Formats: sequence, C-alpha cells, structure tokens
Amino acid sequence: MFHIFDRYLLKEVIFGWLAITIVLWLVLISNRLVRLLADAAAGDIAASVVFKLLGLKMVWYMVHIVPFALALGVVLGLGRLYRDNEMTVMSACGVGTWRIYKPLLGFGLVVAMALAWLALFVSPEVQRVSHRLTLMAEEQADFTLLGAGRFNEIQNGQLTFYAEKLSADKQSMENLFIVVKQKGKKDGKLPQLLTAKSAYRKRDAGSRDNFLVLVDGYRYEGRPGDANYRIAKFSEYGVRIELPGSDHIVDKREGTPTADLMKSGNLKDIAELQWRIMMPISVIVLMLLAVPLSKSSPRQGRYGKLVMAVLLFVIYYNLMGVAQVWVKDGVVPPVIGIWWVALLPVLLTVVLLRSDRLLCRLRRKQ
Repeated sequence: MFHIFDRYLLKEVIFGWLAITIVLWLVLISNRLVRLLADAAAGDIAASVVFKLLGLKMVWYMVHIVPFALALGVVLGLGRLYRDNEMTVMSACGVGTWRIYKPLLGFGLVVAMALAWLALFVSPEVQRVSHRLTLMAEEQADFTLLGAGRFNEIQNGQLTFYAEKLSADKQSMENLFIVVKQKGKKDGKLPQLLTAKSAYRKRDAGSRDNFLVLVDGYRYEGRPGDANYRIAKFSEYGVRIELPGSDHIVDKREGTPTADLMKSGNLKDIAELQWRIMMPISVIVLMLLAVPLSKSSPRQGRYGKLVMAVLLFVIYYNLMGVAQVWVKDGVVPPVIGIWWVALLPVLLTVVLLRSDRLLCRLRRKQ
C-alpha cells in the first residue's frame, strides 16, 4: 500500500507526465498526419489507409516518448513542490532523498516493464504491419498525380503523356498517348510514340518500380521527319515511370522480431536489439537524474530547471543515436555497445547528489 506521501508525490509526477506525453504525442501525430495526407493527395498512397497508418505509428511514438516524458514529469512535479516549499517541510519531517526515490522507482519499474513489452514485442509487429500496409497502399494508389485532360511531363521531361480521362475509381486511364524522348544523341535509342485505349498502374513486387501498363495500342518508333519508322501493335505494353515522392525508405530491421535479432551476429541487428533494450532502461536512469535536476529554490523561475532537463535529455537521446551508429559501423564493439550512454545519467546523478550534500554541510558549518 502506498503511504499518503507516496500517493501525493506520484500524483504530481503522473499529472505532469501525462500532460507532456499528450503534448508531444499531438505534435508528432500532427506532423505525421500532414505527411500522410500529402502522400495521399499526391496519389502516392490510397487515402483509405491514412488513419490506419497513423494509428500504427502512434505505438512507435509511445515507445520513444515515454522515457523522456516521464523524466520531465518528475522535474515538473517535484519542481513545483520545491518552489512551494512543500519539499522543505517534508525534509524537516525526515523525508530524505531515498524516501523520494522509493515511490518513483517503484512506479518507474512498472512503466519500464510495460515499455519493454512494447519495445521488444509490440513495436516490431506494428512496424511489420505498417510496412505491409504501406506497400498495399502504394499498390492501390490512384492517378491523382498524373492528371487527365492535360499534358504531363515526368522523369525530367523524358516522358510526356496525355490521357483523355480517368476511370471512376481513378485506377486506370482511357484514350492516351505517350511520347518517350531520346535521352541522348549517342545512345542509339529512337524517340517513341505510344497510343492505347486504356492504361493502369502496376508496381513490380520485386523491384518496387512503378509501371504504366498500356492496353490495346500501337508503338511508333523513329525520328520526326524521317520516313523510316517502325509500327508495332500490342495488347499490353509496360512503361516504367518514376513518380515524385513515390519512394518510401523503410527500415525493415525495425520490424524484425526480437527473437531473430538475438540469434543474429550482424552488427546492424545487434544495434537494433540494444536500442530496443535501452528504451526501458532509459526510464530508470533518466528518472534517477530527474530528481536532483528538479531541486530548486522558491525564487527560481518555474521553467528554469525544465529547460536544463530538456537539453540534457536531448543530448542523451542524440548520444544513443550516435552510439547505435558506432555499433552498426563497428567503431564500438557490441560488448560496449550503447550501454555506456546509460551510465552517463547515473554518474551525473551521483555528482549532483554529492555536491548537494557538500553544500548542505558547508552551510551548517557557517
């Protein structure tokens, strides 16, 4: 059972944690939603899957937000108690540093275990589902970008086409012609003119390249003004096209099951595994650092220590990214890996706590 002090302390921390989490979540989700809507408007992905992809991304955001939001919640919650002299009164009643850490670490362990489950098992599955859904969305993407009733130039002007109209579902074109220009004078390729009754978009399963498949048409090959040209009739003819913004860089390793990463000796797999494990560890080490960072006097500003905490946590997160790259590139052996980053907040916590005790002793002597 929690004592009254424990409940009061956790109430302050949890309130700040939830507030920060919601704000950060909304910022990241809004940014992601804008990008997804832009892709849908460009015809890169189907509009029907926008909110599905957004919902899946929310889980990934939670894994990365929680450790830092919880630490900032501690800084906010305890900082208010220090500014209102409540911690001074509690200290006079015998509440020491360990008494403050006790409920916080208990709650932090619960959060860390929940986050470990998300980072090690749920998030990889979500990434796999998101990747499959993205590929399906690209397959279902319409011709919004390649508008009908106007001339369209893509691939740096090497390909020009005109389509009379789009189908009702925007998945195919009708009555179109395409001009494939000669790329260079020395490549030996002749300009082509393609006409077709209809066309539809197709993505190659292996290479992920986009193709415009023409149905029931003719291919004219030759130089304008020359009588020597060739005509060929076709039932289907594929033209490779490059659509702006159609390439999605997806790190498939983020969707690899944790069990598979543990069996792998690949440095990139090891770096990904250590990153996942570091997320729940970060909950504890950042909470340790947040307690001495929150200590302030009533005269200090409300957000002075918060700004310092944000800077330290951002540095910590960036160091994790740098350490992960070092492991991938073989600069740091896997034994050292990313773990050394977790030691920095612990060492800084010890320094801050000891310096605080030293200052207290000096004041007593004076």
